[in-house]
Formats: sequence, C-alpha cells, structure tokens
Amino acid sequence: MPGPAAARDTDAVTMRTVLYEEDPANAKSDRSEGQVSWRIEPTSDAAAPPGDVTIRGDVEVPERNLRLTLFIRRNFDSTLPASHTIQVEVAPDFAAGRIKQVMGLLMKANEQAKGIPIAALAVKVDDTHFLIGLSAVPQDASNNSLLIRSRAWMDIPMMYATQRRAILAIEKDGDVLSLFNAVFDH
Repeated sequence: MPGPAAARDTDAVTMRTVLYEEDPANAKSDRSEGQVSWRIEPTSDAAAPPGDVTIRGDVEVPERNLRLTLFIRRNFDSTLPASHTIQVEVAPDFAAGRIKQVMGLLMKANEQAKGIPIAALAVKVDDTHFLIGLSAVPQDASNNSLLIRSRAWMDIPMMYATQRRAILAIEKDGDVLSLFNAVFDH
C-alpha cells in the first residue's frame, strides 16, 4: 500500500459502518448498514507544519439518510488541551432528526466487541458540528494512540434530540492503518 503522501491523490479506501439505534420495541436495537470512505488530505490548519495530514472519513448510511464526515488530525491550537481532534460534521437531512450530543469515542477489536473509551472530551459546536478533543496528558495520549492504531473498529455513541440513543460503528482495519499511523505517530 502506498504511504500517506502518495495516498493523498489516490482513491479512498471503502469499509463498513453500522448504525445501531435504540428502539424501545426491539431489545436488540435497529441496525442499518452503510460505508465509510477513508482518505488522507493535507491539513488545512495554518499552524500545522508543511506536509502534515488529516484523515477524512466520509460516512453514509443510506437507509437512515445519514451522511457525516470525520476529520481526524493533530492539534496545533495551544489553547486547546488536546493531542488530536476529531471533528464530526453531520449533514442536516438525517432521517432521525437532530443529534443532541456526541458522547465520545470508543475503540474495539471487531464490530461486535465492547468498546474501550478513549480519554477525550466531546463538545457540541452546533446542531451539525461536534468536536472530540483527545486528552493531551502524556499517559492518556499514549494510550489513545495505541488504542486507535491497534483496534479495527471505532464507536461514536450519540444522543438524538428525541433522547433516543445510537452508536455509529465504523470499520478502520489494516487497510487504512498507514493513514492512522501518519496522524498518530507523533
């Protein structure tokens, strides 16, 4: 597989996503499948060193009309105590309506495994934008980096405005490991 610099101008790597939505009538929850297209692009932050890269994940779950984009990058804002940030941008026409809260990030070995929480703080910017700041405390940053680079799936737990809960499970196996290494090697 080409390295991160070469990957910038190549096609994205497509993997699976699964949206699990709480349903009071179904103990197992509702399950809708989709896909994520992972790619790497130059970091747009003016404070970033030349050649720095951002991981972009474009997620689509057609059955629920869910489209969102993840931007995973190193943090260069000295006023934000985070080693890395994950920006979540949700398209406004999501079938479930408005997302009230993104509650963090969990990493797991496979789709069905229980997730391990990343040391992070998630904040709502507005109805369609959320920011997850990964802890800059050295031990947390080291643990976060290890989990993110060694686990094949990530979970993003959410709460809708209706108080209904959901988890978006996103695959990120070995085919995109070089992208994650490019951002988390530092």
